[in-house]
Amino acid sequence: NCETDFVARSETFRNFAHEVALQIAAQSPQYISEADIPESVLAHEAEIARKRALEEGKPEAVAERIVEGRLNKFKDEVCLLRQTYIRDEDTTIEKLLHQTIASTGENIVIRRFARWELGEGLTA
Repeated sequence: NCETDFVARSETFRNFAHEVALQIAAQSPQYISEADIPESVLAHEAEIARKRALEEGKPEAVAERIVEGRLNKFKDEVCLLRQTYIRDEDTTIEKLLHQTIASTGENIVIRRFARWELGEGLTA
């Protein structure tokens, strides 16, 4: 979403929107940013990571660092803005967003997205 129609019609913005759509189709993010992840989801993922670390025989202090690392990896996978851009491993979608803001001079915000998957839930 941008503030003016002029920017919305620009090639730069249209290209950015297309690239974000490709990213969403390819990487299946569930949330826009980590602020959008419900606490219950983070708590569940932390508990899974903690159990796994303790089952591997890690001490409690080490297990907590492992939990933090696994939560960060989880956030990188499920948050659109934290995902690695599919066309450039050194760039995240958030960096791409900031580059587009800089080149257009317009505030751009990703407010929502929807993703459909054909055949989802079907078994052969």
